[in-house]
Amino acid sequence: MKKLVMVVLVAVMAASTCFAQMGGTPEERLKRELDGLTAALNLTPAQVAKVTPIVTDAQKARSEMFQKMRDSGGQMDREKMMAEGQKMQADTDAKIKAVLTAEQGPKLDAFRKKQAEERAARMQNR
Repeated sequence: MKKLVMVVLVAVMAASTCFAQMGGTPEERLKRELDGLTAALNLTPAQVAKVTPIVTDAQKARSEMFQKMRDSGGQMDREKMMAEGQKMQADTDAKIKAVLTAEQGPKLDAFRKKQAEERAARMQNR
């Protein structure tokens, strides 16, 4: 019985670690991204309403792209994944900038730069 409890405990911990690495559920990632954009850019409620479907579609497309790469089998090409991700982010940011004021555009660029720096710092700490 103790072995069964231990196996279940290890399985639950492994599953929670996988979710933590992915950043949580799609809804949590969407909320975190929208909250970050809203705070960094001082988005109005009308802008949030316009940006939400843009970010939602982008996250869905990114998720589908990564799943397709995983399903293709074999070794995943990290460079290709990064290039595709950067292209998708640039396309998404262009759509978001169409909703923003002239003052908010540079703030979006600064927000993305800060995100990249934080991501790089996390990668170094692994």
